[in-house]
Amino acid sequence: MSDFIFLQADSAQAEARVVFLLADDEQALKDIDEHDYHALTASWFFGGTESDYSKKVLGYESPIRFAGKTLRHAGHLGAGKRRAATSVNTDARKYKIPISIAESVADRALKIFHAKQPKIQQVFHASVIECLKKRRLIAPIPYGIDCALGGTRTFFERWGDELFRQAFSYLPQRAVTDNTKAAALRIKSLIPGIRIVMESHDALLFCIRRDEVEGQAPIIKTEMERPIDFSKCSIRRRSLIIPCEIEVGENYQDFSKYKFPKMELPIELNMVPKSITEQFLAPSIGQDTYLDKVIYESNEWKKVLREQ
Repeated sequence: MSDFIFLQADSAQAEARVVFLLADDEQALKDIDEHDYHALTASWFFGGTESDYSKKVLGYESPIRFAGKTLRHAGHLGAGKRRAATSVNTDARKYKIPISIAESVADRALKIFHAKQPKIQQVFHASVIECLKKRRLIAPIPYGIDCALGGTRTFFERWGDELFRQAFSYLPQRAVTDNTKAAALRIKSLIPGIRIVMESHDALLFCIRRDEVEGQAPIIKTEMERPIDFSKCSIRRRSLIIPCEIEVGENYQDFSKYKFPKMELPIELNMVPKSITEQFLAPSIGQDTYLDKVIYESNEWKKVLREQ
């Protein structure tokens, strides 16, 4: 068994959370923490229930859940039925997932999606299009980065759907990738010598010693979950914390969720109330320890040497 192990810190449904914040949809932000949101979305499109496609229940990625997740992302970015269907089918072939959908299925799914979550179009998309009148979008600022403005992009494309799709994707994607990179810098500073193997948009992969996982995993998780500042973003919102999931394993196939050690709560002692007399008595002084004697004798020798 190797002395080293892989540890992956993955931001949970990061872009979806940013989109919900920009859409001012607090209910969706609450629901995403209480459900397997991709499985829930899949149940809207293909019938059944959330548990039928839940990764936590099944233990693997259901093809239907995969399709629901991909169609949701397409809806976030303003894709039409053809682009959405192509995205599902192309990614399914890429990742060898046995599913394929027609444009009619994608069209129906997108209509259901926007009916269920109208703020995506009414608030998020509308706000981005309004900002595009100045041809510039400013991204949020990740924690610990001292700058006046976040990442800024100027758009030169012709006014139309292609411009809108690029703009819809810019803020969520830039917010997530900047958050990941900033976390990596902070982690490198806090844990000198830690090896970052890969940064993949919303996740960091580390190679660390097995006996250091317990000490380093909490630091990594804490830094990945720092607040993102949207106060200077083109669409101003409150700060957002994206939860981080930690997985460990000797390879990707064997990754499993890391279980943090439980912290034992201090035992509450039932103290007997002191009387008025006892409250004014000096506390009893215990016997000197070995260290107390060493310190005392050292100080006495210093006095002797000074007198000489």
